[in-house]
Amino acid sequence: MFKINKLRAEILTDKSEDITDLYGFDISFDQGLNIIAGPNSRGKTTINTCIYYALGMEELLGAHNEKALDKALKEEFAIKACKNEDSTTYFVHSSKIILEIENENGEIVCLERYIKPNNPDLKTTNIIVHDTSFENINDEDSEIIRSVYFVNSRGNNEDSNGFYNWLSQFININLPQVSNGSRTDNYSPLYLQTIFSALFVEQTKGWSDFFATMPYFGITKAKEKIVEFILGLNEISLSTQKDILNKEKNIITEDWKRKIKAFSYLEKQTNSTIINIPEELTTDNTEINKINAIFSTAEDEKITYSEFLNQKSGEVKYLENRPLSTIKENRESTILEFNNQKDEYQTLKDYIEKFENKLRIEKQQFSSLNNQISIIESEIKDHINLQKVFSENIINKRGANQCPTCSQEVTTNLISTNNIKIPQLTLEENTNFLRSQKKIIESSIGSLKETVNEKEALLLYFKNSLRQKEILIKSISKDLISDDRAFSESEVVKKLQLEKEIESLLMLQESISELKEELVTLANKYHNNNVKIGNLGESETEDETKIANFETKYKRFLFDFGYDSNEKYQISINRKEPFKYLPVYINKKEGVFLPQSIRINSSASDFVRNIWAYTLSLLSNGVNHPGVIMFDEPGQHRTNLSSLKALFKTSSEIKERQTIIFTSIDKPLHNEENEKIDLDILIEDLESSSYKLIRLDNVHKVIRKLSI
Repeated sequence: MFKINKLRAEILTDKSEDITDLYGFDISFDQGLNIIAGPNSRGKTTINTCIYYALGMEELLGAHNEKALDKALKEEFAIKACKNEDSTTYFVHSSKIILEIENENGEIVCLERYIKPNNPDLKTTNIIVHDTSFENINDEDSEIIRSVYFVNSRGNNEDSNGFYNWLSQFININLPQVSNGSRTDNYSPLYLQTIFSALFVEQTKGWSDFFATMPYFGITKAKEKIVEFILGLNEISLSTQKDILNKEKNIITEDWKRKIKAFSYLEKQTNSTIINIPEELTTDNTEINKINAIFSTAEDEKITYSEFLNQKSGEVKYLENRPLSTIKENRESTILEFNNQKDEYQTLKDYIEKFENKLRIEKQQFSSLNNQISIIESEIKDHINLQKVFSENIINKRGANQCPTCSQEVTTNLISTNNIKIPQLTLEENTNFLRSQKKIIESSIGSLKETVNEKEALLLYFKNSLRQKEILIKSISKDLISDDRAFSESEVVKKLQLEKEIESLLMLQESISELKEELVTLANKYHNNNVKIGNLGESETEDETKIANFETKYKRFLFDFGYDSNEKYQISINRKEPFKYLPVYINKKEGVFLPQSIRINSSASDFVRNIWAYTLSLLSNGVNHPGVIMFDEPGQHRTNLSSLKALFKTSSEIKERQTIIFTSIDKPLHNEENEKIDLDILIEDLESSSYKLIRLDNVHKVIRKLSI
């Protein structure tokens, strides 16, 4: 847990007389409620985004590094000496942010991050941690430890030099391992940026949904994991273990399906029917032992494997024991056999042709998927290169927004996203998405490759069978045109083919036995997997107590804030998917108990009240909560003054943690009462010791000349 003590912006301008002649702002914060209030365009957003930036959380604002900040901090700003005078423009030569934070152990550090460095060795992707308070940061007599950590790069939650890794340790948060589909090992820490999406609610996107600004990192059910972690639920560790075991179970199930599929290939190779194959994975050994092969000897007659093998063995023995027949003796049966073999040959030939066509299509699909992989790999490489372009600040090297390839100026309006309504992904989110797509296609390629290989082997068998029939038909043809007194060549060929068929039958039985043994092995693995999952336990009682307490607090806050879209008994925190751990609406009056999204069942202003109540309840009840929340312009969507007043009152009562609220004053709420945000009314019932008010000037903006 931590709190923010001080925020300072330092800007060196073209009008600075020396390096100590700085501009910016210097703001101190207290534990409990802090209110930053002022008219529009006075610098509230500037202060707000600087806190994000100093903590390396600007990704929650939808941008990386200094691009998340206002141009007043990196290009130019204006200052009015008096209300009626013209503004003087100052051009930024260099700028940085210093944030003093303190953890629950009383340890104080200063985070220093450059916005516009004055030295090429200083990077906006680095945060310097000074092991001291701001008061002593420039003390030359004391030995202050200064460490440099990186942000906005892979591994910064795990690497010892990563800022998020350092910050999580400083605020005494142990990031749990969770399932992550975008990682090669399928697991990652619950990234600190995802947790902070439950802490910081920004103005433009933050009020649209719970955890609306959470970046995409590929974490499975990320919102659930955030709540489980903050509330200290046992489910977060159990769910990760369950996830590992469930992935093992999926692998076992897929292996089972492949083994079952292998029986169908055996059927085609031997013209048999394999019966009693379990439709679903079973741990019943008796069911597996029932698997066996049968053969059709007539249209309605089927015999067992043993009977069929004995029949074929008897035919061979009969041919061995009888003297070779002459062509004359067998002419009638030979003609019949010739016609039968020709029909079977043509049927098999047609089947092979269709089989080859299907195989050709699957090979084309295989080739197409490989081409897709190449395209995606190329796109991933391009995205990584673009990330390097932006992280190395290539676009802004010459002090203006310029294209890194043609050097033309790129105006701010050109890259503005203010009027874009479609969802936007950052480069990193796109890269993660492409990596997940690559994994899906690789999985399809692996499965298709296995199918193609099996079918190629099967095609080889079919073609070999076709050749055997050709040989038999040729030998029968010879018999039909040979002298009647000659011995029948087809009998010799038939005997040889029968012997080969018997050899194939013996191999079939051996293959079935091997597959059954493999199924038994998989069934044992499946059983052991289920036992392990069962042994994990649900820890339902302890978790349910925490969720119930959280729900009680949330509902109390919600209705204190004036929520009236639904009755109290119709609102709850859902325990199961969908909307697990989120508020839901349940229409119990009409007997419908299916949970529905609270957002679509609440007015716009009531949904904003939901976010207030939910965020404050996490702050109040969260055993692993970092201890700070920020609301940027909570007076959204025609909410009323009494609701805002209740919000301020409730926030001021959570004294052991820190709440920072940025609010406009005299801004119309556009509600039915035609109210405006009146700061005096909002704080009139608050004890003077329960909050700190930082009131911005009505005329001058927050950036001004700093005192030395």
